[in-house]
Amino acid sequence: MSDALFIGIDVAKDSFDVASAPGNISLSQPNDAQGRAKLIDELKPYAVSLIVLEATGGYERSLVAELLAAGYNVVVANPRQVRDFARGIGKLAKTDKIDAKVLARFAQVVQPKPRPQPSPQDSCLAEIVTRRQQISHTLTAERNRLAHATHREVRKSVQTVIRALEKQIAQLDKLIRDHIDSDDSMRARNAILQSFKGIGPQSSAMLLSHLPELGRLNRQRIAALVGVAPYDFQSGQWAGRSMIYGGRGDVRRVLYMAALSAVRYNPAIRDTYKRLLEKGKVAKVALTACTRKILVILNTLIRNNTPWTPNYTKNT
Repeated sequence: MSDALFIGIDVAKDSFDVASAPGNISLSQPNDAQGRAKLIDELKPYAVSLIVLEATGGYERSLVAELLAAGYNVVVANPRQVRDFARGIGKLAKTDKIDAKVLARFAQVVQPKPRPQPSPQDSCLAEIVTRRQQISHTLTAERNRLAHATHREVRKSVQTVIRALEKQIAQLDKLIRDHIDSDDSMRARNAILQSFKGIGPQSSAMLLSHLPELGRLNRQRIAALVGVAPYDFQSGQWAGRSMIYGGRGDVRRVLYMAALSAVRYNPAIRDTYKRLLEKGKVAKVALTACTRKILVILNTLIRNNTPWTPNYTKNT
């Protein structure tokens, strides 16, 4: 078959549904090694241009990895973007088969740019960092419970869980350090990122693992990818406020926390923050602008393979 196909795959915990645009492929497979191998065999006769899946809390990771290894262009799309597209083409019903067809149509019409295939080192680090983040969220919840617990045995139970979680986080922190130090390229990028005042070990690990495009894109594209690029809202004589939208939430949150630190300890970011406040910007808007500025600076540092100096702020 010579005509290029666009493939949509709706992934669930135990199975996945596949559709194509033009629409001559429709199948369901179990989400296991055998089902994934069957899908790759089914796609071999076709000239597949692009495969799009939704992010589904990790259920899609094994399938994405195997499709990438097989040489396909793969995009993991933001579910909100796909849902907005579905509403735009009048697809209001939602089933696994319908969602697969919507994803195929989304791939054909929008043609989002595929991510580069992550290296085994990047994938491994991403898994460790994600696990640390999961445990950190649980630890925060347990500490909040401890603050309200009054029963002696309940407090003891919560404290036991807190100690276990803290031990797990310490072990994962060491695992992250060892993993970064074992790779020359990753260790060099880590040193560059942490040279910027406001970026610590955990922020750097998140950027290394969840933003491999850092240093490879221009300032506009990297800001849009993370979700810190402002979008204008206006119609006729009405002009609304610009706002950020979409992007990689985990990376954006880490950079926002870095901005909170940088406005206190990094003179370049502190000066930007003060200048925006003096212009009448509210604090959150000013912090978001500082977040974007930090991202642009880090992107420049990684691209140029150079540690941070205040002079970089003049070029970003």
